[in-house]
Amino acid sequence: MLKAQNLSKEFHGQLILNNISFDLKMGTIAAILGPSGSGKSTLLRCLSRLESINSGRITFQSHPLTSLSASSIGMVFQGFFLFPHMTVLQNLIHAPLQLKQLSKPQAQSQAMALLETFGLSDKATQFPNQLSGGQKQRVAIARALIVNPPILLFDEPTSALDPELVSEVASLIQSLKSPDRLIMMATHELRAAKLPADHILFLDQGVLIENATSDIFFKKPKTKRAQQFLKNLTI
Repeated sequence: MLKAQNLSKEFHGQLILNNISFDLKMGTIAAILGPSGSGKSTLLRCLSRLESINSGRITFQSHPLTSLSASSIGMVFQGFFLFPHMTVLQNLIHAPLQLKQLSKPQAQSQAMALLETFGLSDKATQFPNQLSGGQKQRVAIARALIVNPPILLFDEPTSALDPELVSEVASLIQSLKSPDRLIMMATHELRAAKLPADHILFLDQGVLIENATSDIFFKKPKTKRAQQFLKNLTI
């Protein structure tokens, strides 16, 4: 279980996340929703340990998040951030080799298995600039999965893609669901959240105002702000 207790984050004296608490069980896909500037990406960056918190506590399986190994958290960034000078295969195996998490034969074997799963085995020797946006997204996901992290985070997974690919990416994220994995994604795209997500965390101005199952949130949100948010956006 991932648990956040009274989590707050400030930037230059401005409160970005305000006293947020929630817990999520393994096997869950959770979407962090909210308008622009609500704190979605900041929350995800705190969970990925790219940002420190000012107060509160985050634990995973009763251990402080800061004590987890580098292989415990996989992150798929908004802009993919593939190394342009490396082939697809090299992109996948770079981190586990540098961090000595896998031997080179292990890393190559697992990388090729993932590329096969994502229909990209023929792209192993190509460079990122030879791939489509959807292919880059799948490579970025494969790179995050190569050491099988129990926590997998997505920051705006569809923002850099053609709108027609939103459902495809949502289905791909849904296919990654596993009893021993927790998936969280920050997104402003309701279609990307509604298909795969079991649980919704809805933020507004840094405050967690909805913490509910996906069914409850989309059918009967409790707050007027969430009702307005859903009304203003097409699902």
